[in-house]
Amino acid sequence: MPVQPSIPSLSQKPRQQWLNLLCLFAMAALGLYGLYCLRSPDRIQRLGLWVIVSAGILGTWRWSWFGLHVLRSRIYLHWVFPRWRRRANRLAIEDIPSIGIVVPTFREHPWITQQVFAAIAHEAQTLSQPLTLVAVTTPEEIIDIERILRSVDPDLSRIEYIPLLDPAGGKRKALAVGLRALAKMDSPPEIVCLMDGDSIISEGGIRKCLPFFKLFPKLGGLTTDERASVIGSKSFAEWLELRFAQRHFYMCSHALSHKVLCLTGRYSLYRAEAALDPTFAQLLENDTLQDWLWGEFKFLSGDDKSTWYWLLERNYDMLYVPDVMVETIETVSGNIPLRMYQNMRRWFGNMLRNGSRALALGPKRVGWYPWYCLLDQRLSFWTSLVTPGLLLIYLVSWNSTGVGLILSWLLFTRSLSLLALGWGREVNLKPIHVLQTVLSQWGSSLVKIYTQMNLAQQKWSNRGNQSRSAAGTGLERWLKLGTARFLLTAQGFSFAIVLLCLAGFLVPHTDLPAWWWRLGNNVIAQPVQIVQAVDYGVKPDDDVDDARALQQILNQLPTQGLIQIELPPGELLLCHRLTLHRSHTVINGEGQGRTILRVSGAKSSEFVPITIAPQPGASPIEQIKLSHFTLLQTSSAGTAIVIRNADHASLNNLQFQGSGAQALTLQGTKAARLDYLAFDGKYTRSPITWLNANNNSRGVILSANPAK
Repeated sequence: MPVQPSIPSLSQKPRQQWLNLLCLFAMAALGLYGLYCLRSPDRIQRLGLWVIVSAGILGTWRWSWFGLHVLRSRIYLHWVFPRWRRRANRLAIEDIPSIGIVVPTFREHPWITQQVFAAIAHEAQTLSQPLTLVAVTTPEEIIDIERILRSVDPDLSRIEYIPLLDPAGGKRKALAVGLRALAKMDSPPEIVCLMDGDSIISEGGIRKCLPFFKLFPKLGGLTTDERASVIGSKSFAEWLELRFAQRHFYMCSHALSHKVLCLTGRYSLYRAEAALDPTFAQLLENDTLQDWLWGEFKFLSGDDKSTWYWLLERNYDMLYVPDVMVETIETVSGNIPLRMYQNMRRWFGNMLRNGSRALALGPKRVGWYPWYCLLDQRLSFWTSLVTPGLLLIYLVSWNSTGVGLILSWLLFTRSLSLLALGWGREVNLKPIHVLQTVLSQWGSSLVKIYTQMNLAQQKWSNRGNQSRSAAGTGLERWLKLGTARFLLTAQGFSFAIVLLCLAGFLVPHTDLPAWWWRLGNNVIAQPVQIVQAVDYGVKPDDDVDDARALQQILNQLPTQGLIQIELPPGELLLCHRLTLHRSHTVINGEGQGRTILRVSGAKSSEFVPITIAPQPGASPIEQIKLSHFTLLQTSSAGTAIVIRNADHASLNNLQFQGSGAQALTLQGTKAARLDYLAFDGKYTRSPITWLNANNNSRGVILSANPAK
């Protein structure tokens, strides 16, 4: 027999547990400090008020939902369940119902089989009635299991051992065969346990669960806490440690409604009237789903989801027992990330396949809270990707404020959420779990989205490399796979559009009309010609008038094509008027507060630093854009910017400082767009004046003086 690898005890408490907790608190504090440092209005203004408001609404929704889970799990763990436990402990041992256990095991490691069945034999000694054990396995393992049982109970006086040969049809069929064997008994057990051949029941694990079936007549099934002992990969062990902590947290919240969203196949107990019903084994063996795209197909794995759905459909209550631990032994090797991905494909596939039909039962049968949790499972894999999506956009666009805010927020919130997960459970959460939480959440969302469009593709790598697909062959297969890929691509594209809108890169109610206008006027997209102002005599911070050099650039621009003039960072001096008569022109700075146009030498209040208008008698100019700079006026200046007879002009991310008559006048404009403008100066009139302007739109405007 191979030497048993060293497995950490369930009760082992790492020496660094308190240090890890302190590190998590420190990381949360660091994230909060980062948010504090980035709180300045200037930084928020550059990011855009629309982004802050949208992210705030989304974050409030998601974190309020998480907070509700925290509250419910604390109530269940510290008030509701302890009261139930006290009632269960008062139940006399003679009143505890009998139990039968069905264990399918196939070519498991001998040292694992030794621990699993020795634990069952020891548990049988604590019960008032003999335990019935049905082992569905190979001929060699049948002999080994009996030897293990007799090593604990030589006469098998407390165990009725029923060995069955594996039917060679997978775990589902093996479970069904075992259930039918129990149903044929003259006196079947009152409670049936379905468990895996690599799950070790902790001391008292059966005795602690059975009384609840006496206390709650409507209870159809219950499950317990889990922990994994991983042989072969520390990273895989850390990942499972995190996942089981999350499972425990959400199970406590769901159980407050007398329902759970999963009765794990590792170890779950069922009332015999349910488990021994012929339809229970029939559904377990041949569970199918009717899908609009893939048609009818059989479930490969997910036997625990089938048994859960059977109880849910018949309105049974379900329970979570948090003070009973089952240890699962995982032996992993080879490509660890691939193994993680395959596990997630299997888990989330089973969740999505069963979630759709559970939602169809309606909230009255499922319960309002569990039903919404099922619905939230389908919403959360999109909302979870908003943060990484915005982070990617800000990284590509070099938006340091956005990147800093998101990273600080992740550090703060994920550290706190880990502390909430570890509250009330013996778990060794570490700083590395912060990174794993983020990556697991994002990766899980991507896997769920892909799996949602490929529900019929199933694979169970660690159970004989089984696989199943309902795609068909030939033209049928091409159509089904093509449709799935198209819908997946369409969803991804739509989500990208939403992210760009959230980030302020797309403004649908102005960009779409502009696109439609260009289409109707046969405007063909042209490559942008970039003009660097510093290459033509515009030097910042030299106290020399830059207006003449800028005007010379404007005068020398070609009459056709899209031109973008890039202003350098620093202070540019405007002592003379700038006039732009050309269409399809962009003047872009390095950002508010970084590129500053300082108006100097204005001799009257009629002086206008920047005027945008067509030549006298000419048609209106089109497609003008000013963005990402600050305009600083003196007390004697007039209107800062005047735009006349311009179609589809756009002003965004501009800051107006100083004082003067007003900041902006738009006269005879059509479909102008103002967004992310900040007015920090003192004006004798309203900052913005509209004269004969049509179909204009305003986005986020920050002003001490309300604009009319």
